[in-house]
Amino acid sequence: MENTGYLQWGPSLETEISIIDEQHKMLVEMCNQANRKLQDRIDKEFVEQIVHDLMSYALYHFETEEELMLEYDYSEKSAEAAARHIAEHRSFSETVAGVKLALVKGELISRENLMGFLNGWLVNHIMNTDMQLAKFLHEAR
Repeated sequence: MENTGYLQWGPSLETEISIIDEQHKMLVEMCNQANRKLQDRIDKEFVEQIVHDLMSYALYHFETEEELMLEYDYSEKSAEAAARHIAEHRSFSETVAGVKLALVKGELISRENLMGFLNGWLVNHIMNTDMQLAKFLHEAR
């Protein structure tokens, strides 16, 4: 998917779990900032920094979600959904690690491909997988 437009935070992305929503808003803003910056400048070091920053925050966010899963026994009460959720986190991390490796080898990813992947993955993950987790958390509380 080549969605290189800007993401807009709105009710359709809200889980109503404050810590998750705050982190999602930050990820949306980081993607939008990266998109703006990449319109003016594309070079290896710059893309590496953007990928590094986004990956660092994404890992922090994944840790938050996975801690909530543990706290509320998501894997025991909804094993398949929990496994799928964690697998999506790992798949994202592996894809971004692949981008980082390609950059080290001198292969520059286009703005369209990078933002298409990031925007598409984030929106899909929030609207599907994270909403399923949020529903579970609301019911568990």
